[in-house]
Amino acid sequence: MTFGQLRVLRAVARTGNMTRAAEELGTTQSAVSHALGSLERELGLVLFVRGSGGVTLTAAGRTVSRRADLILRQLEALDKEAAAARGETGGRLRVGAIPSANARLLPRILRAFEAAHERVRLTVIEGSDAEVAEWLRTGAVDVGTVTAEAPDLVTVPLARDRLLAVLPAGHPLGVRAATTIAELSRYPFIMSTGGCEPLITELARRAGVRLRCHYEVRDTTSILAMVAEHLGVSVMPELSLPPEHAGVCAVPLEPEELRTILLGVPAEGEPLPAATAFAELAVRESAATRRVPG
Repeated sequence: MTFGQLRVLRAVARTGNMTRAAEELGTTQSAVSHALGSLERELGLVLFVRGSGGVTLTAAGRTVSRRADLILRQLEALDKEAAAARGETGGRLRVGAIPSANARLLPRILRAFEAAHERVRLTVIEGSDAEVAEWLRTGAVDVGTVTAEAPDLVTVPLARDRLLAVLPAGHPLGVRAATTIAELSRYPFIMSTGGCEPLITELARRAGVRLRCHYEVRDTTSILAMVAEHLGVSVMPELSLPPEHAGVCAVPLEPEELRTILLGVPAEGEPLPAATAFAELAVRESAATRRVPG
């Protein structure tokens, strides 16, 4: 058993996809498949169920994956301590990012961090809100953007972001200054599964309405394309929307609805010095560009 095999196991468990895991690790899909096959033969266990939609962990795979995470975290901590003992200030920082933060908030922060910490190698992994939170808990990333506080995470606010109704161009609600979730519930709804579904569902619950969810879509570009084709309406964070998209208009919700984007690190253990430096810089950089003061 090698550390390389454990890294492959962790990447595939996190992404659920061998191609994405290979891209993340900078290797080939065949090399990932070979590493997993070798590990399974060595352990005498089936770790993954392979299907057309990707791969999922078996019960044994989940147990082995948790142990692999612990081993790799200890190895990475050892590397960092050894580097500190040698007087080196470099290292690696893994950042988990929800798509809207990765597109609109993080680029400026990443550029400023790289300029200030040239010897720290940054790796950014994009995922849904739930995925980033899980990566923080398992140590797959060192710092990440989330939208919900949790007892096992230490978080600081980066930005507050309006939720907007996204409508086809020419839609009757599109000419109004604002609309309500109750009014949107009268039309076929395209639900975003990239992280905002709990927020949207809660809005509908508070309004006492049920959304007519005809489609569930993760990718922002796909949602916008479907709205433009009059397949339905949606609700999306303002930071998720590009400056322009043909065939689509966006109006605020009434009453105004906000979500807070947080930067989090695991509550357990001492955060990496690079993660602390990243958080401090991110708060400074984002303060001037927050959508809503406060």
